[in-house]
Amino acid sequence: MESGLYATFFDDGEPSERELPAVGPLDHLVARHRVLVCERTSVHQAEDLDVAIDRWLEAELELQRATGREPGGPRRSKMRITARDGVFVRFAVFGDASERDPVPELGPFAVVHIGRHTIEADGQVLATRKASDIAPWELASAAGADHAGLSKPDVAFRTPTTPYHPSIAAAPGRAAQPALPPPATLRPAPVARPPATPTPPPIAPPPPVAPAPEPPALTPDDLEVIGRIERQREEETLRARMEEQERVRLGVNDADEAATTWAMRYRAPAAETATPAETVRPERALDLRDLAWRLRFAIIGVLVLAAGLYGFMLFRGGGGVASPIGGGVRTVGVAQRVQSDGWEYVVNGVQRAQSAGTARPTGVFYVVRMGITNRRAEGAQLGPNDFALVGPDGTQYAALSLASGAYQGSDNTSSPYFWPQSFPVGKTVTLGVIFDLAPSLGRGLQLTLPDLPNVRVRLE
Repeated sequence: MESGLYATFFDDGEPSERELPAVGPLDHLVARHRVLVCERTSVHQAEDLDVAIDRWLEAELELQRATGREPGGPRRSKMRITARDGVFVRFAVFGDASERDPVPELGPFAVVHIGRHTIEADGQVLATRKASDIAPWELASAAGADHAGLSKPDVAFRTPTTPYHPSIAAAPGRAAQPALPPPATLRPAPVARPPATPTPPPIAPPPPVAPAPEPPALTPDDLEVIGRIERQREEETLRARMEEQERVRLGVNDADEAATTWAMRYRAPAAETATPAETVRPERALDLRDLAWRLRFAIIGVLVLAAGLYGFMLFRGGGGVASPIGGGVRTVGVAQRVQSDGWEYVVNGVQRAQSAGTARPTGVFYVVRMGITNRRAEGAQLGPNDFALVGPDGTQYAALSLASGAYQGSDNTSSPYFWPQSFPVGKTVTLGVIFDLAPSLGRGLQLTLPDLPNVRVRLE
């Protein structure tokens, strides 16, 4: 998971295995009345999660609805905010530089939940609103005893390495302690003197006591060691809270159960990393080997069946991968992966649209949804013009360029179709290639790929 904020949209009672994946990373995130304000410079998809493409697309659409780029608003009632190194929270007034009663930031938290009437962080209620979802947030005692009862309409988020949104006023500094006034000079009240008594002989004073030696001053190395110990203790505390929140969300009660999410693998120190001998359970390993031996014939049968099914799919689709040198044109179907020396492609589906934000087609927008993985090197680029559609009669139709105004940009911020600025090596980027076609077209179309001239993807 890259650094930055991640948002997960969900409903109460929804099983964790059916939740939408987290979308991000997000910068300058602010939750306002029925709309999210955020910036996004890249798209990250976790490689270790077996998530279907339709759930990824639904998570992306849910973010577009939450930010107002798609109509209708989000369909899920709650949102979970997480980050790799913890989340900081500020209750504020968006766009008010001279905000009254500013509230300091809170955190870091492992996870923050935003509902229609409650904001919770690590199980503590930070703010509520009882009237309706258009009322401002009323801060609870967990937000600080000095600020409990204040009302703030917006809530902003950041990570330890990113700032708040520029429209959020700076957080107030810690108030200085007032100097104590000097004590008043008191005059003793006159008292009656007792009658004179004989003066006792003088007592010899005790021998002087040598003053205790002062402790040596701390050196810069000592201060660095103390600071490092404090940071490690804070990180261990935050990591424990993040693991506990993940166990609660997934319903995991066994503290020894293997972690399956990024939060339960959060920055484990080297000293805590167990050796292979410490992590292996001999009894469990023996049980698994014994079970595998008993089920060997069933496993062999499943493998043979899978091999036969794979061969049938290759025969039906004309082969999963075609060589770009020599031979005729081969076709593959939707959801089949093809790759060259530099890129890997998989078409996830197609859709028609009457608009792309403010852009309108001459006929109809035909959007090819696909995932692209850079297998070459950092800085390798692809553009929409590298793709084309071929009709049944051999006619080729070029994709719209980035200059067409149909893709998301500064002049068309509401378009749900974006083109990434970069393709990270080894990471799959999901995007849409847009074509402007006549409404009568759509049957028998095939997609051509940039560096695989002998391969075409059969779209229907």
